Amino acid sequence: MDAKRLTRILGALLGTDTALDPATYPLRVCNAAVELLGVTSAGVTLMSGGQPGSVWASDPLAQNIEDLQFSLGEGPVVDAYGTRSPALEPDLSAPGRRWPFFSPQVRELGVLAIFAFPLQLGVISLGAITLIRTESGPLSVDQLADTLILADVATMHLIELQAEGSLLWPPTDGFAERARVHQATGMVAAQINSDMATALARLRGHAFANDVDVFDAAEQVLSRRLRLVGEPVM
Repeated sequence: MDAKRLTRILGALLGTDTALDPATYPLRVCNAAVELLGVTSAGVTLMSGGQPGSVWASDPLAQNIEDLQFSLGEGPVVDAYGTRSPALEPDLSAPGRRWPFFSPQVRELGVLAIFAFPLQLGVISLGAITLIRTESGPLSVDQLADTLILADVATMHLIELQAEGSLLWPPTDGFAERARVHQATGMVAAQINSDMATALARLRGHAFANDVDVFDAAEQVLSRRLRLVGEPVM
């Protein structure tokens, strides 16, 4: 590992601190990514049960994109976590683009390139870091090298914070909303006599077809204003 590169990345992540601050560390990863790599926005997602769970974001744009991936069930974080390898899309406007539901919606937000790198160490896989740009084009060789080291260092630090039980979940990361989606998914599974994966696909399909997010659809199910019997999956 390039010692100078590592020192620069550690400086961006920790500043003058001699210990990890669980209250600020995940957000510092997002901000360090923007500072070091020159991207527009960045996000960190920790997975829960194979689905995007807690989210930290450098700004509202990154937060919206992380929420879209949860709502739609597709996107770079989902791919990076599932394949345990980077998901790189340098031009979201190109023909044959990935993620047929996700890509058009992020383009409407002005995003033209997006990259996700898994947060993993050996058999441990925590989630992914997302880099967002409003200009198309691939990452440079230096940007790619910096991101890979940033992801490795962040993974080690996050594992340490989790092991200590000191990682502080952000109050506005949508984790509670995701828990309600999980609860609603269980109700849909009972309605249609299916497994949870099929029920979640049904819920997402309803949300997409009716131009609402999955959180609103879940609330309708939980309040018993919506039953999804007979509706197709997305």
